[in-house]
Amino acid sequence: MFCKVVFDVPLDRDFDYAVPAELEDKIIPGVRVTAPFGRVLTGGMVTAVSEVCTAPKNVKLKEIASVVDKRPLFGSDLFPLMRFMKAHWGGPVGQILFALVPPQPYFKLDNAPTSVHIDVKTPSFKLTPSQEAALKTVHAFPAYEFHPVLLNGPAYTGKTETVLCLAGEVLAGYGQVLITVPDIVAARQFIAEAEERFGADNVFCWHSRMLLSKKKKYFSAVSNGLPCVVISTRSGALLPFKNLRLAAVLDEGDDNYKQEENKPYYHLRDLLMFRAKMHGAVLLFASATPSVELLKMVQDGAVLSLPFVQPVPGHAFTPQIKLTDKKSDKSRFLSEFLLQQLAENIKRKETSLLILNRRGYSNAYYCLNCGAYAKCKKCGAILARENTPEHGDRLVCKKCGHTETLQQECPQCHNLIFKSRGGGTQKIITELGKFFPKAHLLRLDSDTLKTKAGQGFEALNALKSGQADIIVGTRLASGALRGAKVTLAAVLDAELELDGPDFRASEKYGQMLFALRGHLSGVPDGRLIIQAADKEAYDYSPLLQGNYQAAAETELALRESFLYPPFIRLIKVLIKAKETALLNAETARIKRLAAPLVLDTLGPVWCAKKTDVLKKQYLLFKTDEKRWLELLAELDSFVPAKKAAVKVSADPYDFY
Repeated sequence: MFCKVVFDVPLDRDFDYAVPAELEDKIIPGVRVTAPFGRVLTGGMVTAVSEVCTAPKNVKLKEIASVVDKRPLFGSDLFPLMRFMKAHWGGPVGQILFALVPPQPYFKLDNAPTSVHIDVKTPSFKLTPSQEAALKTVHAFPAYEFHPVLLNGPAYTGKTETVLCLAGEVLAGYGQVLITVPDIVAARQFIAEAEERFGADNVFCWHSRMLLSKKKKYFSAVSNGLPCVVISTRSGALLPFKNLRLAAVLDEGDDNYKQEENKPYYHLRDLLMFRAKMHGAVLLFASATPSVELLKMVQDGAVLSLPFVQPVPGHAFTPQIKLTDKKSDKSRFLSEFLLQQLAENIKRKETSLLILNRRGYSNAYYCLNCGAYAKCKKCGAILARENTPEHGDRLVCKKCGHTETLQQECPQCHNLIFKSRGGGTQKIITELGKFFPKAHLLRLDSDTLKTKAGQGFEALNALKSGQADIIVGTRLASGALRGAKVTLAAVLDAELELDGPDFRASEKYGQMLFALRGHLSGVPDGRLIIQAADKEAYDYSPLLQGNYQAAAETELALRESFLYPPFIRLIKVLIKAKETALLNAETARIKRLAAPLVLDTLGPVWCAKKTDVLKKQYLLFKTDEKRWLELLAELDSFVPAKKAAVKVSADPYDFY
């Protein structure tokens, strides 16, 4: 007897092994084994079993050393899910499989809980007509049939409560539920609410920073089919559900749902569409600002949209929204009106939130007179100033790769004097300290969230308690507003949000503004201030009216006219090398390989930092629905030259 085994290594192939007679009845596809790999015993997974050896006759096969599992930890959808992920996002088979089943042998199903006491609390308040209509629609679906549904409406219209009602019904029927949130911060905020509703023993929280002991317990319970509600970040979609009856994605438009930092790559939306279909489960997307990709699916009839219109009682306020200049006589970063409103909020002892998304633009080049940024004459994106030994001091477009000299004329005021702007949230904190020396100021960004003792977690707690005067954060702060006591929010630099290299920049900007508006509609006297040098760069009328659908339709029209997703497929290829000549040679090879399958090629775009050891640039390939899987397979199998590396990202979200 023989079997094929894959390992958790970046080699996209399986390996042939002989099966000893004493292990033949234990070897089945999906179980983990230990086998000699090189000079050591390594954990692997069996992918196929055969009575006939497919290896060359002159090769003496090594034998399987031991079998770790009594049965496969994952269900029957393990290999179909692996093939789906590989076809749509690429990556080695072994790394995909071991993302689904942990390679550690101590992840076993022994001693896992087999029963649970279920006591679901029902809400005492009356449901709105939108909530009742949504529940009635979902109840009418035939059992064990896949149904994707978008719960679409502004904040505070009861979308999350509808998800919880349906989750309670599934749990009471001894089914499994998955509810995903964009990040760990949101998961920690949501878990207490779920535990109070369903009981602490029935709710599992799953994310990357969990204790290993809890991961083992929850993984085993889910694999055994135990009734539960899993509150998770995107990684929860990879759990081995056996009786998944309901999956829900909260704040679907958040870009944290795309994983492309580490393998395996995937997007939660598409992954759950596949998994829910395999399980015959209902899939809910609950969002006040759904992505245009999902709205295109609604237009095409692939997803049913249920409108949520009526606000829940006590949350029907209309916030004040005002556009101001980016600076004042007193400050280069804060307008007169914003300074006045901040002072007023401090007197009231109310919390203010300022957002400045400075990532990737520490060297943006701006007009010293009016604050407008120098923009690419080819595509209109903000130009970044770079000084490298190869190219000298110049301006570079991180979107299309176009370069320009430092001699610029301001498109707003025609001033010829420009300066590089550095700093970010920390700089704003310093600036605020000059005007409000006695105020309690906090930062909320990725740097301050790195440790539990950091200022970021203090800022998160202050959002809920209102124990800070002013919190300065990046865009992630707008996603932590659930239950926050913030009455004033301000976006400090609209151009920085709008003109990044990401073609989704205006969509993300709109989603952030509508999220802030939605939060402020839940508090009396809510105020939103937007600082912009060019007030015509974005259509703010849908925001003023609270009409996200109109903003999304404008975005869809722009995407179609410029041929960007969801109307075409986009694949990004990042090339790295120490030598510039090798980098350019590998880039040229990849362009030749992809040429027969693409509609257009953007780049190469230089994207290395001064501190990077390797030189980096990327290519963007536009292709159609018919050829994108073939193009992805070609690029995924590309073997780079020695001393060069290549990373392929389908449906990319990271352009920095």
